[in-house]
Amino acid sequence: MIKTTSALRGASLADNGQWQPSFYRLSRPDDRKRVADVLADPRVLVHDTLSSQVKELVRSLNPSVKFSAETLENAAQQHLASTPLEEYGVWVHYPWSNRLVHLLDEFEFALVRTDRNRNKITREEQAILASKRIGVIGLSVGQSIALTMAMERSFGEIRLADFDTLDLSNLNRIRSGVHQLGVKKVVNVAREIMEIDPFLKVTLYEDGITRDNIDRFCTEGGKLDILVDECDSVDVKIFCRQTAKALGIPVVMDTSDRGMIDVERFDLEPDRPILHGLIEHLDPNDAAKAKTNEEKLPFLAPIAGLDSLSPRMKASMMDLGKTIVTWPQLGSAVAFGGAITAEVCRWILLGLGVRSGRWYVDPEEIFSLDEIHRASKPDTVTPSPLPLSIETMVALAGMVPLSATELDDAAALALVEAGAMAPSAGNSQPWKFLVGDGRVLLFHDVSRSFSRLDTIGLIGDIGMGACMENVLVKADGMGLSLSYSILPIKEERSLVAVFELARGSGIKPSAHRSLVEQISVRHTNRKPGPREPLAMPEKEALQNQLVGLAGVDLHFVEAPHQLKAIGRLCGKAEMLRLINKHGHKEFFEDEIRWTPAKASSTRTGLDVRTLELSPLDYTGLRLASDTRAMALIRRWNAGQGLEKLAYENIMASGAVAVIHATDLSIRSRLLTGRAAQRLWLQASALGLSVHPMSAPLFLSHEFSAGSSVAFDTEQRRVLADISDGVSDLFGNNSGYPLFLCRVTRASETEHRSLRLPLENVLYRNVQTHAPIWNS
Repeated sequence: MIKTTSALRGASLADNGQWQPSFYRLSRPDDRKRVADVLADPRVLVHDTLSSQVKELVRSLNPSVKFSAETLENAAQQHLASTPLEEYGVWVHYPWSNRLVHLLDEFEFALVRTDRNRNKITREEQAILASKRIGVIGLSVGQSIALTMAMERSFGEIRLADFDTLDLSNLNRIRSGVHQLGVKKVVNVAREIMEIDPFLKVTLYEDGITRDNIDRFCTEGGKLDILVDECDSVDVKIFCRQTAKALGIPVVMDTSDRGMIDVERFDLEPDRPILHGLIEHLDPNDAAKAKTNEEKLPFLAPIAGLDSLSPRMKASMMDLGKTIVTWPQLGSAVAFGGAITAEVCRWILLGLGVRSGRWYVDPEEIFSLDEIHRASKPDTVTPSPLPLSIETMVALAGMVPLSATELDDAAALALVEAGAMAPSAGNSQPWKFLVGDGRVLLFHDVSRSFSRLDTIGLIGDIGMGACMENVLVKADGMGLSLSYSILPIKEERSLVAVFELARGSGIKPSAHRSLVEQISVRHTNRKPGPREPLAMPEKEALQNQLVGLAGVDLHFVEAPHQLKAIGRLCGKAEMLRLINKHGHKEFFEDEIRWTPAKASSTRTGLDVRTLELSPLDYTGLRLASDTRAMALIRRWNAGQGLEKLAYENIMASGAVAVIHATDLSIRSRLLTGRAAQRLWLQASALGLSVHPMSAPLFLSHEFSAGSSVAFDTEQRRVLADISDGVSDLFGNNSGYPLFLCRVTRASETEHRSLRLPLENVLYRNVQTHAPIWNS
């Protein structure tokens, strides 16, 4: 058995890479002897259909004649004259398949083989094409283009370049047989071209294209008339275009997605920037150094046209390295692209006015596939709450009794400015302030913080607590004795708190006065930090900030196995937020600001730059923003790639801080917000970075409250897993976990979230109302 296996292995390596056939004309004695030697091999297969080919030739030469079988036979004999049939034409031996084939000689062969091209390609045009030189770099998609052009005889010479061999996974899109596995792709394509038309000139670059041979590829034996780029290398894509531009050679590229064809007419536009200027902001030399996907992505994203990819391609790319190995390519798309590219190349070669640009022949759009168009339509959902009006604020203010002491306007303004600097989920800034009668009233505009994934309002209330803390810290820093009342009035949740000067000595907040200067410094830092535990004095300083806030506790998580568990929970929660239709809309339509101009004009939401994403993660986010792609992710129960960033963030933390409250009441939520802000301000003073990641907590509480109507059945299962995970991790601690954040020593950020102008959140109460509410 071992000997047999060895013999089989030896036989499998017998392919010597031959791709050039041998030609024999039996009218020549030496060729007749060589054919006899070929035929001495009993395994040789002989294919002789020359008689039929001669008849086809006669028809092609006499298109107006209606031949019967008899007259066609006679005409064929007349054409042969006295030449014996076996000596007519040429015998072609294909050594790799051991076939000996009898064919018409070159001129007659080409005339008959292209006869059905007429007059979509006229004989005059065919003659022009026969003088052209095509270069194809990359022979997965490139194989389809090369073979299509060979079938149409759209060139006189084709140069093929690829260093790779044929793998089994290539056979979903490369038309070849399993017996060719392990053969170089250039050899495989050259053989197929020779089997279609052995008279075509083929030149191979079996080591692929390099900076050392690109000039030779483009010029040796005559300058190329078209360069077709289908390679995977970013570096090659760039320097082959640089060379083509310098030589005035047009470049054509097919992406086998959405029928996209890219054309650069350097022959007509010598000053045209390569790749339409899409990578002008990058250093082309960096492409040569790019080894990892992370390094290649700044180049690949504009080259591929990230936003223009098909939904299925986007959805697939989001799971690269998770459920699939590499980006997908289909045989149908490769064949389709090969056909279109061959046509575009022919039009260019014949001077039919093809312009530079990117062109789409997208079958999915043309045929209006349901999964493309239905998925893009938003679901009908319950309307968001209406914005809180000034009239409602004034009416509620009138229900609160006036104080005997009054804040002056300057102090009130300073408090409001501090409150407005507080953090809020998605930078929604849900607070509004009403100033008048010597006091400051804090309101919660639920329309700004409302989320269908948090119908119990946990996130917004915690943000309002942070706002309260800023006001109290600022008052402490100003030396004000400030009292406050936490409301609401009956079922009305809009009015959160009233701040007034205290009677007598007043009620002093417990925050340290030194924290006041951190109000304007504090910000979210999402950069990964070193995996460096916090020092004990740092943890003690953070813990001490919560002294005096009865009803909340702070716990640190630093053990690697616990961080991994939290990372998995956060990853799963972030994935669920993006896959869920409502969460997707809230994040991408309401929160994310893709451009600085948009962030500046709205002054709410998250400037995407503040997310501190790597190029790879930024690309993933762009892909995930497509509702149609996410619809496919939902249908496939995929999306594991969406968990990566949150998991890695947790694992790049010095510690995870978790704040627990005794219950889920509004007062406890506000207290949690106050505690979180104290923690954050103190961390800022210590030079530590904070990044809230509470998604698993609020999703867990949403599930426990039975308010998970926004989730489908499969998502509820994930939600249940998250809830169980939260219980396993934090169930042994007293109370309810309401706030979770990373604490790190990350490097400084360059960009921060903006805040609304004060006129958007501050209103003056100029009316006096009789109080009807008593404390």
